[in-house]
Amino acid sequence: MAQGSIVTRGSIVARGSITAVAPRLGLARPIRALIAGLLAAIVVLLASGCAVEGAPSTVAYVGDERITQRQLDAAVASVQAALGTEEEVSPQAVVNVKIQGAVANQIAAQREIPVTDAQRDALLAETNLKPLLADPVARQVAYDIATPQIVAQTVGTEAYLRDLQATDVTLNPRYGVLDPATKTIIDGQSSSLSLPAASS
Repeated sequence: MAQGSIVTRGSIVARGSITAVAPRLGLARPIRALIAGLLAAIVVLLASGCAVEGAPSTVAYVGDERITQRQLDAAVASVQAALGTEEEVSPQAVVNVKIQGAVANQIAAQREIPVTDAQRDALLAETNLKPLLADPVARQVAYDIATPQIVAQTVGTEAYLRDLQATDVTLNPRYGVLDPATKTIIDGQSSSLSLPAASS
């Protein structure tokens, strides 16, 4: 298996590509690919120096919810420590996960869908992300991966994707360009700090 690969519930997700996606999740291909991509992105070599230690700036807005630099720094450090890997955790990968988790939480709230920690724990128990559950900050990152799967399974893939695309997300341009369809950072693209943040 390639170094840096992530194994989750019968699937192998290699860095930068999806070798196989677990069919047992019951999600349509776009959602499975999105979630698998987020899992793969969690542990990658740090490609750029985006993080600013302790800066009180805003990383992103998801609706009215603000993701701060301080929250991001804490999440990256906690995930790094919990996984115990020599590879550095990519801040952009964690930004993607935090955005997806916030979107899913908002969709669940709007649709009055209860999502419990027990559901999240059960979904994560058979993955290599289980070590994140022992740390309260890293656990939230793991929950931000699990929640979109749970909500998408509940409402259906098409409805989830519609709600995802309708959610207003604004990304600080220093983290790159946001894909309006998936609400994830587009690899290999950056935006000038003088330009307004991408939104949809």
